[in-house]
Amino acid sequence: MTSQDFNPFSQFVEFVVDSRHQSALVAALAERTERLTRTSPGFISASVQVSEDRERVLSHVLWQSRADWEHAVEDVERGGEDFWNLIRQHRATALTFNAYQMVSETVGRR
Repeated sequence: MTSQDFNPFSQFVEFVVDSRHQSALVAALAERTERLTRTSPGFISASVQVSEDRERVLSHVLWQSRADWEHAVEDVERGGEDFWNLIRQHRATALTFNAYQMVSETVGRR
């Protein structure tokens, strides 16, 4: 393993969706995250965000490492989850997938 295997890893998926379908997509993403991701080893946190125009939804999942993310994806695929069905069901018209290795973080007081 390299030292990068232990750096936090972020997965972002941006959905473009008609504002009429936005709230249903948000609910589906939150439920999917709770059911499939939350119990995965290496999971740190997840958020679902909505653009001000309500036509874009951003899903962000933070993992302890890229390897943890890869294992979670494999588990979901073995379980027969159809991510593309979720997209069709909520009529997303475009998707953007991005992944980032965290190299710096600043947090506020808690």
